[in-house]
Amino acid sequence: MTTARKKKELVDNLIKAEIVKTVLTLIKEDRPVTMDEIARECGVAKGTLYNHFKDKDALLNYVHEQVLMPIRQNNTAIFESDKDPLTKLHEFVDSVFSIQEVVVLYFRFVHRRKTVEEEIKDRFDFSIRPLAKLCTEGIQSGLFLDVDPYILAEMIYGTVIGPLKTLQVRDAENMDKEKIKQDIIRILDRIILR
Repeated sequence: MTTARKKKELVDNLIKAEIVKTVLTLIKEDRPVTMDEIARECGVAKGTLYNHFKDKDALLNYVHEQVLMPIRQNNTAIFESDKDPLTKLHEFVDSVFSIQEVVVLYFRFVHRRKTVEEEIKDRFDFSIRPLAKLCTEGIQSGLFLDVDPYILAEMIYGTVIGPLKTLQVRDAENMDKEKIKQDIIRILDRIILR
């Protein structure tokens, strides 16, 4: 690869990283996520966005993948580790809580853009299927209750993700996120363990 090509690739990656950061900022500030607004906030011409993305949907799909990629990689590392199923489950809860602010804001935005069918498919592929596999491991090892692993997976998902959806509307001064996380882990342990 030539030096000029490397420089262009580096600049392209920097622009794309700035676009992702800008879209997340716009979402966080509850501002319109338009091509004009993204370009203005990034300090580039609107045409620059179109040099990288054919349209707004392509740009938002890129942002979607960039937000999900580290979450997927982290979940894969957790779910495919050699640890026991309960340890993996606790690490999953820790992981969700470590990124909860970005996840809640971002998925609130995604929820407005996607159909119910697309959202269900994403949730199934991204969370339910790996959780069901984890539950199957727990059941087979005799650690988890012997029930349909997809029922357990849905219950875990709801127990972990549900409270995150309400954190932003709760009284922040009296909220101890670590205690909430530990309460969720205690509830999960009581429900799923044999």
